[in-house]
Amino acid sequence: MTWRGIAALPHRRAASLAVPAIAAHVAVPLAGLVDTAVLGQFSSTVDLAAVGLGSAVIVAVYWAFSFLRPGTTALVGQSWGRQRTGEAVRHLQRALGLALAIGAVWLAVQWWVLPLLVRLLAADSGAGVVADGYTLIRGLSLPAVLITAAIVGYFIGAQNTRVPLVIAATVSGFNIVLDFIFIAGAGWGAEGAAWATFAAEYIGAIVAAFTLWRFLDARQRARLRDWRHRSLRTGWGRLTRMNTALSIRTALLMGALTFVAAYGARFGDDVLAANTIILQMMYVASFALDGYATAAEAMAARESGTGDIHAFHRAAAASSVAGMALAVVFTVVIGVGREGILALLTDLPEVLEQARVYWWAATLLPIISAPAWLLDGIFLGAARTRDMLVSMAFSVVCVFVPLVWGAYMWGVFTNAWLWAAFLMMNVARALTLAGRYVWITRRGTWHMDNARS
Repeated sequence: MTWRGIAALPHRRAASLAVPAIAAHVAVPLAGLVDTAVLGQFSSTVDLAAVGLGSAVIVAVYWAFSFLRPGTTALVGQSWGRQRTGEAVRHLQRALGLALAIGAVWLAVQWWVLPLLVRLLAADSGAGVVADGYTLIRGLSLPAVLITAAIVGYFIGAQNTRVPLVIAATVSGFNIVLDFIFIAGAGWGAEGAAWATFAAEYIGAIVAAFTLWRFLDARQRARLRDWRHRSLRTGWGRLTRMNTALSIRTALLMGALTFVAAYGARFGDDVLAANTIILQMMYVASFALDGYATAAEAMAARESGTGDIHAFHRAAAASSVAGMALAVVFTVVIGVGREGILALLTDLPEVLEQARVYWWAATLLPIISAPAWLLDGIFLGAARTRDMLVSMAFSVVCVFVPLVWGAYMWGVFTNAWLWAAFLMMNVARALTLAGRYVWITRRGTWHMDNARS
């Protein structure tokens, strides 16, 4: 593609969707950074390590159910592309019904699931007991998180990323304020961080529901109130197939990510705390770059609905060019700003020492992982969740696991090797998805395959 061709891409439309999404996505890990910074300044290494360990468990659980947001976006976006807003509301109803069902079951089982996961990951770490209490408090928020995810998915599918920004800013703002009250003020440590997030997430769900109601017109509100309509008896098959593929794919990803986050406990609490900081930097970069992935997802979903495959490819190119440029910026800023960033996050000497040793991983993560993140958005918008599952399964089972297991068997497994294996997994994800994109494009079957999915 020539420079003139690149300049002619729909950059303005991509940016109008991406910029609010970037702000919304960054607000989430920034709240996590504030958790880390407040604990690092006003608490102990054990509390900081416990939040790192507990967060790894909670993020794994939350991401296991994260299919609700992109699954809703794809279906709603395609309905909007066909100008069937009533059909879009029905997709939202199904997503909300699924959110409530999953949330109810989770509240019944979390009391034995979360302590088991913490014990499996904590090894002999002194942070394990504190992480137990942290995860049980955070787990109570899952129903609110799922409801918010379904509503946010609807808004993104409706080509509106400004409302998700308002919701995310509300959650992060309350989380930050309550962090200072519960941790710095009351001295509650890791449990204070958990209660702050718990309260913020339920406030966010209330704001999301209120904003949705104001966004819908009278006819759409009436449709949303009608839970007995016969159309709700059908349409679950496609939602189930998409969400099943997404949930398995997410479980594979979170298995690898949780392993990276928690295995540091075997190298000591200082390494575990340092890995927590590095992961927080990855979350900031990934959530920011997910802004353009979200733009690609929303645009791809709409163009899939209209059947305009030329516009689909142009949307994918516009979001990818800008997303990769942003990844370069993050890599440079994280690399150059190491000392300033670390000074903001902790003053614990042992943690600082370990974080400096492994900072190369934080620096490389954005530029190496960005292609996979952006391609995820394109495939999500096209509802090609089976392709995403195959790519993830190959990357985890055939790349990440052999690298980790081989190093362990040869007695050379270190924290540095752990991060290298994670980076290589993301390279494999990008290569497999890119190859699949080229193959589908050459066959000219994007729209046909999507119609069957």
